[in-house]
Amino acid sequence: MKTLSILTVALTLTTSVFAEVPKWGNDVSKAVSAATRDKKLAFILMGREACGNCKAIRSLVNEGKVPVTTDTFVTADINVDDQRSQAEFDKKFKKEKFGNTLPFVVITDTKGKALASFSGYKDAESLTAMIEDAKKKAAAAPK
Repeated sequence: MKTLSILTVALTLTTSVFAEVPKWGNDVSKAVSAATRDKKLAFILMGREACGNCKAIRSLVNEGKVPVTTDTFVTADINVDDQRSQAEFDKKFKKEKFGNTLPFVVITDTKGKALASFSGYKDAESLTAMIEDAKKKAAAAPK
């Protein structure tokens, strides 16, 4: 049992050292362009700095509690109160069915097509499952 615990700690430390947390951009178009250029997915959050749900989702990403890392993702944190940014987000993702609770989050493929979306809070387990499902969809898509 002690060996298993040591291996678990070692794996966690190794993963956190090599899997960097992405730096948040603040522009939808730049995030999608960077994802396309770098052949990565995009994790785009639209919310407010003071929003509790928004802070919680950002923390899950920033603390490495969900698999959103620089090797796989480009991230963007869009301010819902910035009219230009909100209009750009709405134009790009108007087909997504969001609720009325912040944040609004979209995970896109390398070309900016939404693979998953949600609004409101998700715990680490639920968000991880959604991210992994989006990765599978991206991998299965025709190239």
